[in-house]
Amino acid sequence: MKRFTRLTWLLVLGAPGLAQAQTAPVTGQVTDGKGQALPGVTVLVRGAQQGTSTDAEGRFSVEAAESATLVFSSIGFDPQTVSVGGQRVINVTLRESAQVLNEVVVTALGVARERKALGYSVTEVQGESLTQARETNVANSLVGKVAGLNVNSTSGGPGSSSNVIIRGASSLNQTNQPLYVINGVPVESQPSGGAGATIGNSGGQYDNAPDFGDPISNLNPDDIESISVLKGAAASALYGYRAKAGVILITTKSAKGNDGLEFNSNYVAQQVFNLTDWQYEYGQGANNIKPTTAVIAAQAGNSSWGARLDGSQVVQFDGTTRPYVAQKNNIENFYRTGSSFTNTLAFNKSFTGGSVRLSASNLDNKSVVPNSRLDRQTFNFVGTFDPFKHLVIDARANYILEQAKNRPILSDGAGNANFNVTFLPTSLDVRDLKGPNGNGTGADGNELTFNTGNPFNTNPYFAANQFVNDTRRERLISSLSARYTLDNGLFLQGRAGRDSYTDRITNVTPSGTAYRPTGSITEITSQFTDLNADVLAGKTFTVGEAFSFTPNLGASYRRTKLEGFRNSGDDFAVFGINALGNTRTRTVAPLFSDLEVQSVYGSLDLSYKEFLFLTATVRRDWFSTLATPGLDNDLSTTYPAVSGSFVFSELWKPDFLSFGKVRAGYSRVGQATDPYRTQLNYSLSSIPLAGFPYGGPSDPNIPNSRLVASEATEVEVGTELAFIDSRVRVDLTFYKKKSSKEIVNTPASITSGYSGAVLNAGELENKGVELLLTVTPVRTDNFTWTSSFNTAYNKSTVLSLAAGQEQSVYATSRSGVGFVGQLVGKPFGQILAYDYQRDAEGNIVLTTNGVPARGNLTSFGTAFHPWTGGWSNDFTYKRLSLGVLIDGKFGAKIFSATDYYATIFGLHKQTLVNREGTFGPSNLDAATYYSTQANNVSSQFVQDAGFIKLRQVTLGYSFGNSLLGGKIQRLNLSLVARNLFFIRRLADNIDPEGSYNAFSQGLELGGVPPFRTYGLNLSAKF
Repeated sequence: MKRFTRLTWLLVLGAPGLAQAQTAPVTGQVTDGKGQALPGVTVLVRGAQQGTSTDAEGRFSVEAAESATLVFSSIGFDPQTVSVGGQRVINVTLRESAQVLNEVVVTALGVARERKALGYSVTEVQGESLTQARETNVANSLVGKVAGLNVNSTSGGPGSSSNVIIRGASSLNQTNQPLYVINGVPVESQPSGGAGATIGNSGGQYDNAPDFGDPISNLNPDDIESISVLKGAAASALYGYRAKAGVILITTKSAKGNDGLEFNSNYVAQQVFNLTDWQYEYGQGANNIKPTTAVIAAQAGNSSWGARLDGSQVVQFDGTTRPYVAQKNNIENFYRTGSSFTNTLAFNKSFTGGSVRLSASNLDNKSVVPNSRLDRQTFNFVGTFDPFKHLVIDARANYILEQAKNRPILSDGAGNANFNVTFLPTSLDVRDLKGPNGNGTGADGNELTFNTGNPFNTNPYFAANQFVNDTRRERLISSLSARYTLDNGLFLQGRAGRDSYTDRITNVTPSGTAYRPTGSITEITSQFTDLNADVLAGKTFTVGEAFSFTPNLGASYRRTKLEGFRNSGDDFAVFGINALGNTRTRTVAPLFSDLEVQSVYGSLDLSYKEFLFLTATVRRDWFSTLATPGLDNDLSTTYPAVSGSFVFSELWKPDFLSFGKVRAGYSRVGQATDPYRTQLNYSLSSIPLAGFPYGGPSDPNIPNSRLVASEATEVEVGTELAFIDSRVRVDLTFYKKKSSKEIVNTPASITSGYSGAVLNAGELENKGVELLLTVTPVRTDNFTWTSSFNTAYNKSTVLSLAAGQEQSVYATSRSGVGFVGQLVGKPFGQILAYDYQRDAEGNIVLTTNGVPARGNLTSFGTAFHPWTGGWSNDFTYKRLSLGVLIDGKFGAKIFSATDYYATIFGLHKQTLVNREGTFGPSNLDAATYYSTQANNVSSQFVQDAGFIKLRQVTLGYSFGNSLLGGKIQRLNLSLVARNLFFIRRLADNIDPEGSYNAFSQGLELGGVPPFRTYGLNLSAKF
C-alpha cells in the first residue's frame, strides 16, 4: 500500500512540471443553417478533455491555447472543428446531417472523445428515448436498442431487477452484471443488493421470496441525458477489476444553457395478457369424479382431474353449490388494471460563473397485482461553477426515497398469489376465493383455504392482501469534482463520489395462514455505503502539425461497507398484530461486509493527421479481499489495454463513401472476490444452544488463502462505414473474450464439514459479432424516415471447471426436475432436465407400470439467448412523429415449471389424451400416469425461449413555441404503448422472458404475468 501512496503524491505534486503554453478565453456563437441560435452544443477542446456548452442564445466561452482545436458537436448536426490560432471570437454554423460517426461520446472515466478516435465499440443511447414509453426500471428501456446488450426483466412486477448481460456471461460463479458509472463515479449495481440478498430469490429450489429490485431501478429516467454502453474490455479497461462484465456510463442532465422550466408527465395503464392455454373439458376433482361434499372439494384443491364439465350444480370448497362449468378468465378476473404516473419538474438556470439544475420527480405506480404498489420520489441537484479562471467545480446530488408495498412472492406456491391463480382448477372461479371479507379470509379472520390437501397453496386474495413484503429505501448518490486547467493546457482533477442507501425490509407471514397458523415476521435494516475517490492529470502535446499525444495519470480509492441486522420472530402472541414485539420466539443476526481497493492507472492517446489514432492504458489494483493475515501474498493485479483506429476515408474519398474507419483493440480486465474468503471466519448463530450463543464458520466453503483476482482477455476488431451522404451507416464488430482464473465454489466431501471449496478454477470463452445498420431511405424538408437494425450473435463455451469436474449445477427449479448448470464444452448456463431412458436400439424404455423410465440428466441448450436483435423505424412529418420498435431473441431454452405443474394438476392439454382410460399393465389412471411421467421425463418441459415482440410504439406531435405568445419554448404530446404483443412466440403457456430472478435465468414459475402498457407522455419547456 505504501507504493500506492507514494505514487499518488508524486502524481499530484509532480504534474505541474509539465507546464508549457498559455491559454485565454475564446467566445462566440453557434447557429444552424437558418441562422437560428443552437443551445446545448458541446464545445470541446480537443485532447484537453475540457469544454462547455452553448447557452440559450447559442453563446459559449471556453479557455483554450492558441495551438488548440475546438470541436463543436450536437445531435443531428455535422460536428465541426476550428483551429483557434490567434482568434478570440469564433462564430460557427453547424450543418444538419444524419452523420453521427464523428460525434463526441462519453468514454471511460467520464472523458468525452470523438467517436472516430476510438479503437473499440461504444453505443450511446440518448435520454429522450428512455422517457416516452418508459419502464419503471430504466435498464429495461435498453431492450432492443444496443447490439450485444441482452436485457431480461424479472417477472416480479414494477421495480423488480433486470438481468443485464453484455457480450455474454463473463464469469462462472460471480456477477455477470455490468458496472454502472454515473457522471464518472461507480455506483452499486447488483440485483437485490445489500440486505435484500439475504432473503431475496436467488434461484434455489425452495426459494420462495419476492424480487427486491436492483439499484439501477431507483434512477429517474427524466434526469438522464445519455447512456453509453462500453461493451468491450478495451473500452472499459480503465475500470480494471470492475470492468469484466462491461460498463454502462450514465450522464445526467445539467443546465447546459437550457434556462427555464422543464416539465414531463407520463401516465400509462397496465393490463396483463394471459398466455396460458389450458384444457377446459374437465373440472376440479379426482378419479374423473366431481366433488360431492365441501370436504372432498377442499381436499381436491388444485386438482383438475375431475369429471367432464357439464354445467351441473357441484358443491365447492366453501360448501356453496355452483355450476360445474369452465372458468376461462381467472387471470383477467384476479389481476387489476395497473397504472404508472410519473411527473418531473426541472429548473435550469445559467449565470455568470456557472449553472444550476434542480429537479423533483414523483412516481406513483399501482401494480397489476392487487394491493401491490411502488412509490418513488427523486430530487436531483446539479451545479457547475467556475469561480475563477481555470477552475471548474461540478457538484451533483441525487436523493431518492422509494417505498414498495407487498412485492409479490415468486416461484413456489406458499404466499404466492401468482402461482395459485395460474393453477386454479378449471371449474373454480377465482372471485369465489375472496370470502365474506373480500380479502381471502373467512369469518374467523383466518385464511379461507381452498386446498386442505396442500395448505402451502395459499389463497391468492389472502396472499395479496394479508402477507406483507414491504421495502423502504433512502438513497443518496453524490459527487463533487474540481478541475484546474493551467495556462499551458495541463489539467488537474480531483473527484469524490458516495453512493449510500439505507434499506428497511419487512416480511410478514400473517396469523391465520394455513401453512403457518401462528405466523412469523422478518425485519432487516441495513446501511450500505460505497465511497469512490480519484485524481487525474493530463495534457495534450503537439509535434508539428501532424502529430499529437495526450498522457493522463490517475489514482483511485474505493471503500465499500455494509452494516445491518436481521431480526426474526415466530409465533404471534396476539392474533392480527404483525409486529416483532408480538412474537414469542425471536432471533437476531448481524450483517457486515467491508472491502477496500486502491488503484493507479494511466493512458496515452496518440493522433496522426486526424486519421490515425492509438490509445494505450494500464491499471493496477490492490484488493483488501485477497489479504490473508500472516501471509505476504500478492494483493495486486495489472490490467493493460491497447486500441487503435484508422480513418481511411481521410485518405481515400470516393463519391459513394462518406466515412470509413477500421479499428482494433486488445485488453485484459478482471474481477476480485467477496470479502472473507481467504481465511476461516466465524460468526455467532442467531439461534442459541441451551441458552448460550454458539459460533461456527460464516462461509460453508473451505477458504483459500492463495486466491487471486480472475481475469478476462479480449481481442476486438471492427469497422464503421457511411455511404451516400451518410444515409447508410454500418458499424460491425467481431470479438473474442476468454475468462480464466475463475473464482468458483467446487464441491467438497461432507466429511470435511464444508459443502465446497473456493478455488481459482475454470475457464470461459465468448466470441461473437455485432452489427448496427442505419438507413435513411427518405430525407426531405418535411419528411424523414430513419430505419435502424441491430443484431448480435454470441457463442459462449465453458472450457473447464475445477480439476476433474465436468458438470456443476447452480440453480434448481422448485419442481426438482429442472436445473441450470455448467457443462464443459457447452455454452454457459445450460438447461438440464431428465430425458427418456432408451435401450441400445434407441427405443424408449418403460417401467413395469408402463410409464417412460427416467433417463440421464441431459443438457438441452443455454438459458441465455445467443442471438439478439432490434429493428426501430422513426418517421417524422413536419411536427408529427411515429416510432416503432420490434425486438427479438433466439437460440435459448427455458425450463417451464408452469407446464410441469399444469401436467401434475391436470390442466395441460396433453393430459386430455386417454383422460378417462388407463395406462400400462397396471392400469394406471391418467392422473397417476401423467404425474409420474412428468417427474421421470422432465425434458418435455424444456421450451424454446425464442420470440419476436412489438416492443414499443410512440405517436407524437410537437406544438412548437408559438403557444401562449412564445412563453412555451417546446411542447410535445405523445401516445405511447409498450410490450404490446408477441409477433412470434415459440414457448407455450409462458412468457419466454419470464425468469423469476436475476441470477439464474432460464427457470420460470409463479411470476407476475406479462402486461402491456398504454398511455400519454407530455413534455414541455417554459
